Amino acid sequence: MPKPLLSAEAIFDEALRVLAEEGAAGLTIRTLAARLRCSNKTLYQQVGSYEVLVRGVVARAFARLELGFAADAAWEVAAESWCTELRAALLANPDLCTLMTIADRDVVIDHVHRLMAVLERDGFHHSRAVEAGGILAHVTLSMTLSDVAAPGEWDDPRVFATTVRWLVHGMALSRAEDNLRHHDRAGSPRTGRPARRRRNAS
Repeated sequence: MPKPLLSAEAIFDEALRVLAEEGAAGLTIRTLAARLRCSNKTLYQQVGSYEVLVRGVVARAFARLELGFAADAAWEVAAESWCTELRAALLANPDLCTLMTIADRDVVIDHVHRLMAVLERDGFHHSRAVEAGGILAHVTLSMTLSDVAAPGEWDDPRVFATTVRWLVHGMALSRAEDNLRHHDRAGSPRTGRPARRRRNAS
């Protein structure tokens, strides 16, 4: 009987084991084929290309990351905690960081949805929650991947913490301004008329 082809999932599972045991440098088609006892051609038939393989490995590895951030806290605390936990998870998996590119920006989306749920719980409109979650994810990924690729003075954890704190503070100010504009448009609660602005005494 002909030997059945390996499933794509079996290939990706083995690729994740290679990444964990041999690092990013060990994740090659030749190594994977040897471990699975199949030909390079079989791998290409099932996966498509090395690039597809790597992107799939990154997506699956990211799906397994667990971010135990402070989801029950106020949104400001939760947001800072989320960024810190995402960075810690990435730093604990430097080989995963090595494989990541701009093409992998969507792999974090499930984790962003958890942060968005906290923001919307605390009164953010959906569009603002999407914007805030996207910004925090982008900054966290960009800074962490850069620090892993080129360690130096900027990988001081205090720099990252300060950056996130400034971002969250700016979001809080922006949200307060949005609420104030909404209140001004709503007008006086008693008459329903637009609220009059007081003139400065000359």
